[in-house]
Amino acid sequence: MNETIQLLQDVVRNARSGEEAINQLMDKAESQEMRGELDREREQYRASAQEAESALAAAGGRAEPVGALQKAGMWVGTQMNTLTDRSNAHIAEMVIQGATMGIIEMTKARNTYPDADADAASLASRFIVEQNDIIDRQKAYLQDKVLV
Repeated sequence: MNETIQLLQDVVRNARSGEEAINQLMDKAESQEMRGELDREREQYRASAQEAESALAAAGGRAEPVGALQKAGMWVGTQMNTLTDRSNAHIAEMVIQGATMGIIEMTKARNTYPDADADAASLASRFIVEQNDIIDRQKAYLQDKVLV
């Protein structure tokens, strides 16, 4: 399979995984402000996935859906991670960790497929920038709990 298709499939997979993770966090967020931020991020992931899917189709490839096992694993992880702490800070930490994983995966993919066409490489690079933007916005929610 050609490197352009491989790279675009990785962008789609990462964007759809991010969107799914945000979907699972939406009803865990207790503040309207955090839900609004999560909704904004979900739309970023959705737009990235759609753009990559269009480019993938144009390149003759096909996107693979997020697997049921991966969705189940994310669901269990989300349930366990938010069982005792649904604070904005904790949700922000979870989102930051997920976005960091996305950056790592996309950087690996970009390095693995150096011969992918310039448009696919640009899409992967923009995805990484968007992940960094998500991290920066979520940092505002991080704060230590004050013990009284």
